[in-house]
Amino acid sequence: MKRKEDKRPLADEIAQAIQLGEFRTGEWLRQIDLEERFSATRFDVRTALEALVVRKEVQHVRNRGYKVPALEPEMIGYHRDVRVILECGAVPQIVANATAEDVARLSALAEAFSVAAKSGTHMDQSRTNREFHEAMHALTGNPVLVETIWSIRDRGRSAPFTIWRTPDTLRQSDEDHHQMVRCIREGNAAGLSEVIESHIRRPH
Repeated sequence: MKRKEDKRPLADEIAQAIQLGEFRTGEWLRQIDLEERFSATRFDVRTALEALVVRKEVQHVRNRGYKVPALEPEMIGYHRDVRVILECGAVPQIVANATAEDVARLSALAEAFSVAAKSGTHMDQSRTNREFHEAMHALTGNPVLVETIWSIRDRGRSAPFTIWRTPDTLRQSDEDHHQMVRCIREGNAAGLSEVIESHIRRPH
């Protein structure tokens, strides 16, 4: 079975499927199913799973296989602390690099999340939330920083995709996104850092 050359690395494809909730927390990842789903060889699947174990996105249990891990609440807090350091540290680059076109795109993505927050599914909300933050982090122009941010974000999830606990927390996240856009538009790095830290620390 040969994979198409234009596809993303298999480890990233499996990780994205986990992040989008296509595999549940605690679910075992059967290699034969992954081979079929991603049109991959057994060697490719095993290599991808081992890479995800190193990235802490998949857990290997000896003599049993691989599964989607669940984090303890204390560990989730530690991940949030690291996110604050990284994402607030990225703010000066985001503000310095953002063009008028970038701000317009972020505004459109924030509006897409607003629509999903009002009438979309949990998956729509999680997807549009991720698209907004991916676009904002990309403005750093530093692919290593972006990769590190997303590695920490994904490892610190208590669920495979974001589910807001109450309508109020969903509404607040929506407001945060628009406030972030305003801060970037105005070149307000201090304000953006404040909103980002509050956004990260607020339980979804």
